[in-house]
Amino acid sequence: MQCKVNKSILENIKSGELVVSAEKIQDLKLADMAEPVMPRPDMNYQDALTVAMHKEKQAFLLYTLLAKLCDDDKMRETFLMLAQEEAKHKLRFEIEYDDVVLKED
Repeated sequence: MQCKVNKSILENIKSGELVVSAEKIQDLKLADMAEPVMPRPDMNYQDALTVAMHKEKQAFLLYTLLAKLCDDDKMRETFLMLAQEEAKHKLRFEIEYDDVVLKED
């Protein structure tokens, strides 16, 4: 699903339909507190959520860095929009982690 969302955003940009939202995405910072986990076939749900949170955080950081390095305003806005999408994905995994993993303790 994530690739489809990013592909859709990029196709809209290409066609001139760029819409940048100023919405601030909440950061629960659970990815910062969770130890990184290496993906493996037998991992449990907690580990899968941890992998997902870290991957979304890395994607967010990548797009944010690319936006800072970009001289073209339209490209900068594109990277910032993509970073925002990654932040939304990370938040979704952090909420799930909070609801399922942290509530079990």
